Amino acid sequence: GPAAAAAGVEPRVDARLRELDFGAGEGLTSAEMHARFPEARGAFERDPAAHPLPGGEDPYAAADRFIAALHDISGKHPGARVLVVAHTTAIRLALCRLIGVPLAEYRRTFPRLDNCAVTELRADAGRAALLRYNCPIGAVR
Repeated sequence: GPAAAAAGVEPRVDARLRELDFGAGEGLTSAEMHARFPEARGAFERDPAAHPLPGGEDPYAAADRFIAALHDISGKHPGARVLVVAHTTAIRLALCRLIGVPLAEYRRTFPRLDNCAVTELRADAGRAALLRYNCPIGAVR
């Protein structure tokens, strides 16, 4: 991709970094979900980790796979800066897991993540620090 080309590196794809599967909610607006499955959407809004949308992926499993990918990537590049490109909900779930926020709170704690925004973490001995969140790409040095 363009970011890899600008950095002079070969991009690698890791399927574990894919977005959360929202099942029956994929491609629908909140209003459409409320109309089609109001009880499930209401439960999801109250606790999205305990109540994934019908046919959707378990958010705990999604966080686990994403974190495993991050650990593998950081283990292959100790002390280096690494660019990981991923999707909004997967990133928010992983952030919660990394900094100790209950997954049920991911939508409240991290209510949005803009397209192409930068979130920066520092990994040190299995622990993570959130250095930047939802930062416009032009503001990153």
